[in-house]
Amino acid sequence: MTSIARGQTHSDQVQDLSLTDGADEPIIQSPRLSIFIVAYHSAELIAECIQAIGPASTKQSFEILLVDNGDGSTEAVVSENFPEVKIIQSRGNIGFAAGNNWLAQHALADLYLLLNPDMVLAPGAIDALVTASEEHADAAAWGGVSLDKSGIPDTGNALIIPSLTDLLSTAIGRSNNANPPSADLQRDSMVDVLMGGFVMFRKSAWDEVGGLDERFFLYCEEVDLFYRLAQRGHSFWRVAGARGVHDAGHGEAFSPRRNLYRVAGIVEFARRHWRSAAVVCAVALIWIAAAGRFVVGAVFGRWRTRLKLLGKANARIAAQPRLWAYGYDPQRGLLAQLGKTENRDSL
Repeated sequence: MTSIARGQTHSDQVQDLSLTDGADEPIIQSPRLSIFIVAYHSAELIAECIQAIGPASTKQSFEILLVDNGDGSTEAVVSENFPEVKIIQSRGNIGFAAGNNWLAQHALADLYLLLNPDMVLAPGAIDALVTASEEHADAAAWGGVSLDKSGIPDTGNALIIPSLTDLLSTAIGRSNNANPPSADLQRDSMVDVLMGGFVMFRKSAWDEVGGLDERFFLYCEEVDLFYRLAQRGHSFWRVAGARGVHDAGHGEAFSPRRNLYRVAGIVEFARRHWRSAAVVCAVALIWIAAAGRFVVGAVFGRWRTRLKLLGKANARIAAQPRLWAYGYDPQRGLLAQLGKTENRDSL
């Protein structure tokens, strides 16, 4: 099977997969895999991301679809340098969930790969996912192992379904984002959640639950999707041989704004799936955790830079709980509180 070659257009790729049965009109064969990239101010990162896709996928045909949720600069880079990528018209900064759902409406394959623009895949990484989809054919999704720039597995491998127990652990100062044991990352493992920045779904499973819930603007949307799929009996595999280097948050893991979106995502998950009393408890525990980290950063940050950054990342969460306490509620949630201009112009 063939992959898109550098310099081909998307229409060329479809034509290359054409077959004939003796008739005048060719029979168009769809690619095996549709790769979705939702970009946001990713112009400096996107080239490396796209260049890594070919070596990562050598055994199956694929198409690359990209939507630019930002200012158009990423789209301009891709249009000029990667004509093989199918650029889907932007609908503004609609969020990660809505962006991927929009790309799914234009996809041709039966496998959907969600790929962050700040993810650089290792050679053979996509091949490993597709092989796993054949070996674990009863599963709905297969994801890779996320590494930091030094090659060490990062916290993207530690996503979990939120629970009050987990939030309580965070509130009393215990880490809730410890990586799985290294041995677990050296073998294929069945897991509850896979990182949304490098994960492949079976189209039929995606369609069964309607894709990502667009009420989630940013963060926890993939957790919600896995939760809903699991409720329908689906399973998911983390594939040890599928690896990629992730520049988490475009290098802004301690961004105060991004942390606001993160806690709003957790609250939105609780609002979607928990009883009201549990939601109130969740909001309280998130605030306690943020306040504690802010205080620790203020007191000890002068000696430890990481604690200082952690304190700053949690300052607004602690000081302004009204911003995030209603998740992404259209009237009272984070986007409504921040205002449309602030939301779309800066994360």
